[in-house]
This record gives sequence, structure tokens and C-alpha cells, in this order.
Amino acid sequence: MKKQLDRGEKWAYVLEEYVKNPGRVKFLRFCDYLFTAVASISTATVVVWTLRKFGFAEMANFGFVTVILFLVLANFMKRRTELKLTDLFQSAFYLEYRWVNYGIQRKGITMSDENIRDRAGLSYAHKLRNAEDHGRFWKYVKSMAASKKVPPEMFEVY
Repeated sequence: MKKQLDRGEKWAYVLEEYVKNPGRVKFLRFCDYLFTAVASISTATVVVWTLRKFGFAEMANFGFVTVILFLVLANFMKRRTELKLTDLFQSAFYLEYRWVNYGIQRKGITMSDENIRDRAGLSYAHKLRNAEDHGRFWKYVKSMAASKKVPPEMFEVY
């Protein structure tokens, strides 16, 4: 990782279980699409059945148009979840960035922002790997993201 940091490569922490089993990611994506399709079709079937039961048989054929509506809704929910996860990890990273920056400033070392970011990334990945090894990955990330702790003698305000 140090070589990657020295070359300026950007990297992110990926859970070890996904690195060891790349097929699992493909399987989970397939399950996601399958679940979305089944949920959309079953919901449309319920809409059609309800329309026919209450005497709107001529409109029942349009009930299957709701499949498109539910697919759009599922896509919206998926994107929103991805954005929330991204914000969660970003908030957790910036907490670590503030602490690394504080430590460097406290020692009186002058360092570029890129080097501080790289050190923070390395420290962040180490802490996440440790949390994953102890089975508390998501709990740790959520608590880091929710933390508004700022080092006591922070020179710059973030």
C-alpha cells in the first residue's frame, strides 16, 4: 500500500470477504436485480387483481404499467442508498483526516495536503481492517461518521 500511496494512486477500503470472493459480489448484484423484478411484477399483479375485484376490469390491463413505476422507484431507492453509504464513508474518513492533520500539526511537521490525505487514507484503512477483523465494521463506520469530535487544539476549523 505504501508504494500505491507514493505513486499517488487512489484506493478505497473494500471488505476482505468481497476481495476473497469476487463471485459473491456478482451473485449479490444478480439477487438485487432478481428481487427488484420479482417485487415489481408481484406488486403489479396485486394492482391488477385489485382493479378487477373492484369492477375496474377495463383499467386492469394498465395495472401492468405499474411494473415500470416500481422499477423506477426501486432504482431511485438503490441510488439513494448508494449515496447515503458514500456519505457515511466520507464522513468517517474526514474524522480520521482531521485527527491525522491534528497530529501532524501538533508535531510541527510541514506536509502537503496530498500527503496528509494519503496518511489519513492509510490510517483509515488500517482502522477499518481492524474493525472488520473484530466483527464490528459497520458499527465502527457508523460511529465514526456520527462523531463530531474535533481534536482539542485544532489549528484550522473544518
